[in-house]
Amino acid sequence: MQLAIRAEVIGDEDLRKTISLSNQACQECIDIGMREHTFNKTRLHQLTYKVIRTAHPELNSSLVTAVRDQASDMLKRLKLKKKPTKKRDSSIRLNHNTFRLLPDSKLVSLSTIAGRRKYAVKIPPHFEKYEFKSSDSARIRTKKGRTFLDIIIETPTPKRRIVKKIIGIDRGVYNPAVTSDNTFFNSKRLRGVKGRYKHLKRCLQRAGTRSAKRHLQRLAGRERRFVADVNHCISKAIVNKDCDAIAIEELKTGSMKSKGRTGKKTRCLIGSWSARQLLSFIQYKAEMLGKSIILVNSHYTSQACNRCGDIRRTNRKGRIFQCCVCGYSLHADLNASRNIACLAKGRISRLVVNQPNVACDELKASLREELRASIVTSLASQMRGS
Repeated sequence: MQLAIRAEVIGDEDLRKTISLSNQACQECIDIGMREHTFNKTRLHQLTYKVIRTAHPELNSSLVTAVRDQASDMLKRLKLKKKPTKKRDSSIRLNHNTFRLLPDSKLVSLSTIAGRRKYAVKIPPHFEKYEFKSSDSARIRTKKGRTFLDIIIETPTPKRRIVKKIIGIDRGVYNPAVTSDNTFFNSKRLRGVKGRYKHLKRCLQRAGTRSAKRHLQRLAGRERRFVADVNHCISKAIVNKDCDAIAIEELKTGSMKSKGRTGKKTRCLIGSWSARQLLSFIQYKAEMLGKSIILVNSHYTSQACNRCGDIRRTNRKGRIFQCCVCGYSLHADLNASRNIACLAKGRISRLVVNQPNVACDELKASLREELRASIVTSLASQMRGS
């Protein structure tokens, strides 16, 4: 399992000059790549290696090749449609030739313009609980006169738990996550903050000045960090629950954006929905605790009654679920999360087989039967336990 550790380096002027010079060389590679209209690493190496080595003899060959690879990736990301800009204090890549971690002495060995140097690093106390002995890749950057190092380390993966208890999670726009044990994570504050950012961005876009564009870039970073912080808090609360496995529905948000099915307001909410980021946070946090993630099909989980297994569209009315057969009523998202948990229990209780290649109607029918059978089996096991 890989982890990224952000540590502060007690650097000197030589290290800061190395970062600045490497970013300058990266910008020169970008300029040549744009002029020759290529991001191929082999072609870019032939065009830039001798030029960079001649212009900046202080940079060794490993730093120059790392700079070339970074310039190639930046050009490829924008598909040569727009020229990337590399800031002097932005991050540069380090590999096994230019970086070495010495964890016992809390030192790192780095290649600089003045040769190989050893620097002290401040490892945050949170990461001291992980066992790591070596690392061969990192990123280093400067910010407000301080130097930070992002170290990629390999740690042993915890042993998987035996699955005895499963909780289901239903993800949504208004409730980012609802668990089958009656826990609701509301998005009222999240939507309020994002609404204020949206209004401010509209005003700045209407102004169109250079300062407004710079302000827009800062706002984008603030909003992105705020959303990530909210998802981190939600995912941490979920994985720390008393369970051995977490069942999550597989979502395809692309089909939900069709103009015929949803209104403009709902489409805007779906477009700014960070469901995939929340899933990735839950997955890696659960892996660190040895818990399993079970992805289940989301079809009919909002239409099925968790008490009698009846499946029909008229059961759900907005955020309220009320079964037309047995009259069972509760919050629609909570009912869906319980159905997801039932599906996961049914999956692990039988052998996993590939989905048959059948027609769409037959596949939908099989999914309905699978969900109904999982609910009935879960109810029977609860009755036996009571």
